[in-house]
Amino acid sequence: MDHTRVEIVSCGETQSDTDLKTLFDACADQAGDLSAPDLEAIASWRNVDGGQEGVIFLAVLNQVKAGICAAIVPPDRDHVSLKFLGVRGDARRQGLGARLETHLSDFSRRRGSSDIRTAFSLDGKHQAGGRFLNKQGWTRNTDAGLRMWRDLNDLPDLDIPGGYSIRCYRPGDEAAFVRIKNAAFAGEQAGGRDWTDADFEKEYLASPHFKVDRVLFAEFEGQLVGTTTAWTSEYEGREIGLIHWVAVVPEHRGKGLGWMLNVAAVHKLKQLAYDDCVLSTNESLSSAVRLYKRLGFQVVSQRSTYTKVLD
Repeated sequence: MDHTRVEIVSCGETQSDTDLKTLFDACADQAGDLSAPDLEAIASWRNVDGGQEGVIFLAVLNQVKAGICAAIVPPDRDHVSLKFLGVRGDARRQGLGARLETHLSDFSRRRGSSDIRTAFSLDGKHQAGGRFLNKQGWTRNTDAGLRMWRDLNDLPDLDIPGGYSIRCYRPGDEAAFVRIKNAAFAGEQAGGRDWTDADFEKEYLASPHFKVDRVLFAEFEGQLVGTTTAWTSEYEGREIGLIHWVAVVPEHRGKGLGWMLNVAAVHKLKQLAYDDCVLSTNESLSSAVRLYKRLGFQVVSQRSTYTKVLD
């Protein structure tokens, strides 16, 4: 390819958010699981606050905008966050993606950044994006989000460890759920931020799927020490069961409560007339992944983030 026909330019103020949205959409079209941002996201990338710097680069091929890359540079300029990188379908396989990525890498080095990290994850089923990043010197992080599945046939028996019992949600259990969830995932990236009672109300009590017998607790000497939920999800265009937020407080781990709660949840989902179920976990939670595999779950999708260390 004659590279003199390609120019990488910074997005100027003359480019409206709507014009950029059109280009983002064209670049995401038929590009695996690459998703185009909405107008609100585009505006936030262009007008970041808190000392951050938003950058958008355009790949121009024969004076036509054919690719786009968006990133956020933090105040300390250390870990640049890649928000989007894509090329229009009719301009692919001409090296524009590599030119955009190289331009971002050079820009980040000049800013004194140590690395660039994807702010999105790639599905392992769509290997083109991963191959592209690998070729450009990126490394897959070992924190992949896993979706696991099993049918609800041949379920194991529910065995309850001595001294423990299992019961359903009762009004007033919100604080106990929040305490268990926060304690179980303290220090774990997969757990996200700490919850409040308001988070439980929003995700559970306000949900049309909420029923008291869907939220299960492990109890020991009158104290709630573990929880999970026999919830619902969409998978391959249909509604199926979901095991949601399996959590045991650290001081009661190693007692078989994780197994007990999961088995109770799959039995509940079968009672609710689901034929199969899924759950989401993280590759870094190796003990949980091993438990789910012993329970008969298999990995059906893996979503990974990537990092490029800048020399």
